[in-house]
Amino acid sequence: MRKILLLVNPLLASRGSRDIARVLGVFKQAEVEIELLETGANRAAGGKAKHAVKQGVDAVIVCGGDGTVFDTLQGLAGSEVPLGILPLGTGNILAKNLRIPSKPVEAARWLLSASPRAVRLGKITCGVPGGKRSWFFAMAAGMGPHAAMMEVARRHQKDRTGRAAYFAAGCKLLFSHPLKTFDLEITTVDGKVHERRVSEVIAVRVAQLNLWRPGGSLESSFLRLASVEGDSRWRLTQASFQALFLGAGRRDRTRKSGVASYEDVLRVECRPTPGVNYDPSVMVEADGEILGSSCATIEMADVTVMLLSQ
Repeated sequence: MRKILLLVNPLLASRGSRDIARVLGVFKQAEVEIELLETGANRAAGGKAKHAVKQGVDAVIVCGGDGTVFDTLQGLAGSEVPLGILPLGTGNILAKNLRIPSKPVEAARWLLSASPRAVRLGKITCGVPGGKRSWFFAMAAGMGPHAAMMEVARRHQKDRTGRAAYFAAGCKLLFSHPLKTFDLEITTVDGKVHERRVSEVIAVRVAQLNLWRPGGSLESSFLRLASVEGDSRWRLTQASFQALFLGAGRRDRTRKSGVASYEDVLRVECRPTPGVNYDPSVMVEADGEILGSSCATIEMADVTVMLLSQ
């Protein structure tokens, strides 16, 4: 790499200024030309990354967390310019799956010796004001209480309180959040189509999401789907416990080794259940970012992103 764009989450520009200065030192010592920009508001990182591709950069490096990575890959999907991650966010899920060191200076040195790797993306389409919109995602997308947890964590200022915000949000939701069913139409990897009525669904592209090992893989050409049928709070609690602590979802288990169902799919359509009052709405998320509510189509995309990895 001779020329890179370094995109920095503005929340880190002051709080993590010392780490960023050290990272800049590592790149400058390697004689890499650096353009440093803040990501900006309203998902501006994708546009800045796309502009950098046109300017001929060798890589776009993100200083931030999974949300900043999500925004950036919207501008890099389908291009040959690789995306690198300096994991300075709350979850850093994608960075952990790529085994990027957690310390900024070590991560910068790791990126200097990394190589581009093509990773196929997922795509989610959901309703927005004025119509529908699609986004690419690298890790996971879904609909239900787990998405509501991410929204509550944001309101609990997760950028300041870290994982404690997710813990507080999870506890609140398990005991108080209204559960609403919605309908799924699932297309499996062998082309079969079937339907299910659930209160929770998440389609995964990675091997680990914190403590959970759902059986996904960045190398696979399909989505690993987990769903919980019905609207029982007890079933959802059981499924969460089994996923986090009992290994539910691992590929050496049966499709339904616990309360949740796990299967390999190409596409899933989430639709409102007729007659159900969706107030509040059921949240939709991708890579931890709330995108819409009440309906979504999640599928594999014929698009890749180049990730710096070893």
